[in-house]
Amino acid sequence: MEVIKTDCGLCINCCGVNAYVEDGKLVKVEGTPEHWLNKGKLCPKGERLVDLLYSPARLKYPMKRVGERGSGKWQRISWDQAINEVGDKMLEIREQSGPDSVYWLGSAKHNNEQAYLFRKFAAFWGTNNVDHQARICHSTTVAGVANTWGYGAMTNSYNDIHNSKAILIIGGNPAEAHPVSLQHIFRATERNNAPLIVIDPRFTRTAAHADLYMRLRPGTDVPVVWGMLWHIFENGWEDKEFIRERVYGMDQIRAEVAKWTPEEVERVSGVPEEQVKRVAQIMATHKPGTFIWCMGGTQHTIGNNNTRAYCAFQLALGNMGVAGGGVNALRGESNVQGSTDMAVLYHIIPASLFGIISGFWVVPHPVYEGGPCDEE
Repeated sequence: MEVIKTDCGLCINCCGVNAYVEDGKLVKVEGTPEHWLNKGKLCPKGERLVDLLYSPARLKYPMKRVGERGSGKWQRISWDQAINEVGDKMLEIREQSGPDSVYWLGSAKHNNEQAYLFRKFAAFWGTNNVDHQARICHSTTVAGVANTWGYGAMTNSYNDIHNSKAILIIGGNPAEAHPVSLQHIFRATERNNAPLIVIDPRFTRTAAHADLYMRLRPGTDVPVVWGMLWHIFENGWEDKEFIRERVYGMDQIRAEVAKWTPEEVERVSGVPEEQVKRVAQIMATHKPGTFIWCMGGTQHTIGNNNTRAYCAFQLALGNMGVAGGGVNALRGESNVQGSTDMAVLYHIIPASLFGIISGFWVVPHPVYEGGPCDEE
């Protein structure tokens, strides 16, 4: 059998895959042992790539339901017929109801180029009614983290978690949702004896591995984080020099946190005071520590509040800009960041963004004076 090295595209990890091909057909897959991320491991989805490829339910060509709605039968049609019928129907709808009558729903499965073209297609169509799945996924992370220090993405890599001396996971369950990432978390717990803390309303499979599990009422992330910061400020555990040199506005955070006394935090969140203090002390005395979250923290009407509180917590401890620290939001689909950056979101203009990212825009600089860029 021929062995072809490739990547799995089912999630954000893009794990290395050894694909075994015999007579032009994929026979089996294994994780690539030397791959930096998955080290030969595959999650249950990755292990079923062969089944996914040859599934009888896989759509191989355009199909059209013919007959009564709800009882018609699917029939194969040509690509030309499919494209013409869809295009003609779209034009008819636009003529009757205007361009805003069509909603363009993108996907984080698109690569950057596909995402850019999709967004441009909607713009040429004449509407701004375009968005994609990240709007209910990590959009609160993107906005919350970007509003804190400028760019809304994970600040550290999986491999960097190996340097963590403490790991706090809130609203995430990587044991089931991001199983490959868990081996990197375990690397830190084994090498550094890093305590693993899990905060979640449910006792998950990830919580089963934790050194300390904290159960909170759903939607009380901010009170719990403020409760931990109350103890950090009360005991002088914050990184005073880091705050003095690099953080603006921590005084306002401190004033807000002062309102969240241990009694009030326990009343609102249901978490006992001793647990909140214990977690705060562990994170303050085991540095650098990483702060990991996922959908449990973001998919709320107050998702922005949550993610900004997570950031404030790490800033107070000076855990930003250091190996083993950071705020690390675990992604799901294979190109959440790229498809949002490449403008499959209604509030971003694709042409200008594409120019910035690709370096198409040249900003004149005094150093070019008298040179070929002078007139520009």
